[in-house]
Amino acid sequence: MPTFSRSAYTRAINYREQQLKENIQPRIKKYNDYTYQKLAEEEGTIRGKMKDMSSEIKTIESNIKDVKNILSKSSSLLSEANARIGKEEQESRNSIVTSGTLPYPEDPRKTIFNGRNIICFILSGFTAAAFSQDIAEGIGFILFMPAFFFLFKVIAYWVLKNDDAQVNREYLTKIYEYNNSIRKKFTPSQDYLKFKKVAEDMNHSIAKNEIYKKKYYTKLSSVEFEILVLKKILLELKRFKKRASERERTSKINAFEMKNRSGAQNIKEKLLKPIRGKSNWSCPYCTNLSDVNLAEADHIHPVNKGGLTTLQNMVLICKKCNSKKTNLLLRIFCKKQSYDYNGVCERLEKLGKDV
Repeated sequence: MPTFSRSAYTRAINYREQQLKENIQPRIKKYNDYTYQKLAEEEGTIRGKMKDMSSEIKTIESNIKDVKNILSKSSSLLSEANARIGKEEQESRNSIVTSGTLPYPEDPRKTIFNGRNIICFILSGFTAAAFSQDIAEGIGFILFMPAFFFLFKVIAYWVLKNDDAQVNREYLTKIYEYNNSIRKKFTPSQDYLKFKKVAEDMNHSIAKNEIYKKKYYTKLSSVEFEILVLKKILLELKRFKKRASERERTSKINAFEMKNRSGAQNIKEKLLKPIRGKSNWSCPYCTNLSDVNLAEADHIHPVNKGGLTTLQNMVLICKKCNSKKTNLLLRIFCKKQSYDYNGVCERLEKLGKDV
């Protein structure tokens, strides 16, 4: 099993994440303007694709398994065929070698008693004798002889290395011719030819199925990566759906509020019509006198609590009370402003309002 350092593993993870980012970002840009419904449909489409890809992965894995089985059988047959071929070739070679009709070429450099070694031995002997004159008889010669022999061998190697290279080339040529002669003398049997054909077929089968295996693994990696991308996109879709839902909710609220404002303005006009000329108009909440033309229409029961924009649920009040009431329930508003809630209700009922 291959081993990976922590830094190599980290680089591989970072590269994978970068690939994912590069594949996801361009594909989710289109979701910015999708509605919630369209995003839900897209989510269903992606899940369908992932299901189809999961089935495709099972098919690819099955194909890989089949190819591996073929490769295993082909390799086994190839090994058996090569063993039978090799055995017959070796038996034929042994027979030819044993017969002695083709002597194996002799390596000229391996002979101990060759001219170079004899000359080096003689030179080392004279030199050792010369250097050992002042040393005890025989001891100096024995000590210096091997050293000088080795020294002369090294010198001979450097001086004659080009000649040695030529000799080596000639020797290798003789070996090649020897092996070629043995091959020419080999007469294959019918079994040999049969196993030779099997070996050729198995080599072809292995090469072909190795290509298939590589293609299947490449396809498998591609599909698995695409599924990983789609999973990431599904996570992004949740964010887009939430944003789309909030955006649509805000749009609906805004549309509803605009409708209420429009309706409230119409109701205000109807409320003002019968009392527009009154000079002693008082606010039904705080009872303070005010200019009726400055009055504002208020929802007695707030819109955000389910109140309707109707004549029965709307009343003209002073600007000060309207700014304080906002979306409060009438009872809470009266309590905060220390108004008599029952008195306010009585005044509203006299005006024909639903309390």
